[in-house]
Amino acid sequence: MQVESRYIILFYDHSENVLPMKQLLQHLPEPVEADFVENFQQLLFHIENRLPDLIIVYVNDPKKGYIDRLKSLRVNNGMDEIPVYVFNELPDKQTIIDLMN
Repeated sequence: MQVESRYIILFYDHSENVLPMKQLLQHLPEPVEADFVENFQQLLFHIENRLPDLIIVYVNDPKKGYIDRLKSLRVNNGMDEIPVYVFNELPDKQTIIDLMN
């Protein structure tokens, strides 16, 4: 029996550090499909095409208003059931596995 893959959108603000996060997502025990976005326009495009199972926000400076914009996006678009997790450092593999369960 084939396990259905989870769909994750990774929103990041610092492309120089996103490669380790991509590698982390590729080495999870559960299959993961991921899209990587750098701005809200790209995020909206991907959400319009397919709702993710979760959104991971990986930002250096959470004070830039990312959280408030994501909150309004979720509430205004009726996507409040999609979990959003925010990290300013690379999480470990077990943390990501726990988030997906």
